[in-house]
Amino acid sequence: MSSDKMEKLTETFSKLTTPPDFSLKEYFKNLELIIKKILSRPENDVLTYDVLDTEKSKKNKLLSLKEKQRQMKIGEIWQEVIGNYKDLINLGIGHETGLDILSNIRKLAIELKNRTNTDNASSKKSNLDKLSKFKKENPEYTCIYANINDNTEKKTLQGSNKKIMHNGVEIEHQVGYQFLTFIFGEKTKEIIEFVKNTIDKYI
Repeated sequence: MSSDKMEKLTETFSKLTTPPDFSLKEYFKNLELIIKKILSRPENDVLTYDVLDTEKSKKNKLLSLKEKQRQMKIGEIWQEVIGNYKDLINLGIGHETGLDILSNIRKLAIELKNRTNTDNASSKKSNLDKLSKFKKENPEYTCIYANINDNTEKKTLQGSNKKIMHNGVEIEHQVGYQFLTFIFGEKTKEIIEFVKNTIDKYI
């Protein structure tokens, strides 16, 4: 990466320095407002038409639509939970890197998914392409493809961290508690409990 680009990156993410007065209490307070806002957003209940629709199938389709929308909100919540912690920042949608979370202090670039089956093969390749591109331009960064949940409770609690070679560079694939403890350290359980209870409160 050129010095001009690096300066721009550093300037853009100057907020990444952990505030000396970082407060878990304030973090939770702000997070509750964010979670409440996300969960209170109206949901789409308009179903696509199918000539073979019946009352039973429409009911099932509506349940499926609501669950899909709920999962999308949960994914968005996780991005806020991680992207507002200490020196991490939520890049939102449409950032030039195409990634989800960045830390200029810890030198982390993260693509985040709620589950290991969220991405199909094509989407996963696209996300790994983004991470590998960033890694080539910023070799000092650890680039992580992260999944909060595996397909079973046991695998999620156990977690994993595998190295993937993609487009000639190393990407870490972190899953479950292995990833969460990497991000939150000793505060992992406390943060998970807070998020669970807050979602329960507003869902």
